[in-house]
Amino acid sequence: MLAEIGVVGRREATVDGARRFRQALEELGTTYIKLGQLLSSRPDLLPDVYIDELGRLVDEVAPVPFGEIDAIIRAELGDGVFASIDPQPLATASIAQTHRALLASGRDVVVKVRRPGIEDQVDVDLALLRSTAHLLVGHSQAARLLQLEELADELEVHLRAELDFVEEAHNTELIRELVRDYELLTVPEVIRPFVTERVLVLEHLDGVKVTAGHGLPEDTATELARQFFRAYVFQVVTEGVYHADPHHGNVLLMPDGRIGLIDFGLLGRLDEDTRAGLSLLLLAIAQNRADDVSDLIVSLSIADQTSDLPGFAQDVRRKLPQFHWRPLAQIQAGQALADLQRAAMRRNLRLPTSFALVGKTLAQADAIARTLDPTLDPVALLEDEAVNVMVREAEHRLEPNRALAYLYTQLEPLTKLPRRMAHVVTELEQGSLRIGIVPTGLDELEHNLKTLANRLGAALIVSALMLASSLLVREHDFRWLGVAGFCLAGVLGLVLLWKIVRTPGEL
Repeated sequence: MLAEIGVVGRREATVDGARRFRQALEELGTTYIKLGQLLSSRPDLLPDVYIDELGRLVDEVAPVPFGEIDAIIRAELGDGVFASIDPQPLATASIAQTHRALLASGRDVVVKVRRPGIEDQVDVDLALLRSTAHLLVGHSQAARLLQLEELADELEVHLRAELDFVEEAHNTELIRELVRDYELLTVPEVIRPFVTERVLVLEHLDGVKVTAGHGLPEDTATELARQFFRAYVFQVVTEGVYHADPHHGNVLLMPDGRIGLIDFGLLGRLDEDTRAGLSLLLLAIAQNRADDVSDLIVSLSIADQTSDLPGFAQDVRRKLPQFHWRPLAQIQAGQALADLQRAAMRRNLRLPTSFALVGKTLAQADAIARTLDPTLDPVALLEDEAVNVMVREAEHRLEPNRALAYLYTQLEPLTKLPRRMAHVVTELEQGSLRIGIVPTGLDELEHNLKTLANRLGAALIVSALMLASSLLVREHDFRWLGVAGFCLAGVLGLVLLWKIVRTPGEL
């Protein structure tokens, strides 16, 4: 698998290798399933066959006996809260188990209960993954470029949030408020005060997964698809807070023709500058403005001396026109953002992890929209939303508090400029002005010098061992020590030769 994804050697990625990788993650449990889901948003790290296969990750495990679940519910909420609880779970995942129930008041609800002991296993898994990532980053430039430590950090943030149902209840209420203006979308109500870290009670939404055979009238399906996709664009580009896991299992088609959104353990959050940058980026993609797309991605990325910015701009000019004037049915979900991620990786541009999560979220929203209405064009829909997005962005910028804060941060350095200029002039007059230069881009040279020193040292050690062993072999009492020295010198010599052969260049 490491060879197929290009970490060790190079081998063509295969469906069989991707399937075995996915099955291994499922077997390893909670943390690794979430890692696989996170990796499925990183087409810059994995080939398409791995991305597609990780999208099929099954987060299902054997149910916990109802007696243990009932004990947790009673310990967290007390007795007398429910008139009845169905002992057969509605769903069993690696983090939680869900049961249908009836409150003492007669309201139909679902109870989500965290599996016992799962937090201890997550702690162990995260510690192992973090130490592994730290080890790889310390020894591999590729690992640093792939931001493995940041990936481990992001995984921990997501898992900790999903383990805490108080956080999930807050997320649910937040998204419920954000989609309030979309009449064809609904989010279950959180039933207060029945919310704890381990137990969450929600309104029950009756619905089925969205499938191609949904049977809805064409006009209804088209309007559902448009509202659904627009709601996610609105969450990302306007609010900077969005439901980050809208896969088919979390989107229900209800009998009244509405779409119900469930499971808000994973919420994406963007800082103000990143949100504004992504808003402009999506508009530039929709309007086929390649140079603007390139500049905006560079502004969101971390670049250094090895980054090929002109090459990246040329990649964008070549790729971007492929996604225009084509219906959604002919566009692979998320392909535009995935191609941009891969192009950035090839040109040594490090994109923020938030970019990948946004790409995955919009890809999943694309997939649901395509199921409802295969003729819908998400690029054209983004372009239709351009005016609304720009108006909302202007309103954000012109809010009194935001405008005053922006003016203060921009004007405050200007007020200090005369004093700083006077200080520089004074130091020039006194001859005490110092200018420091910090060299950059010398990492490769430093690495090569260290490698050269290590190999010279190893060669001297091998030579000394061989010489000392030759002298010891002549002495009968120490002949065994001489033979051992020859063996050790041979092993070290072979290792050194192997490393030299693997190094690019001539012997």
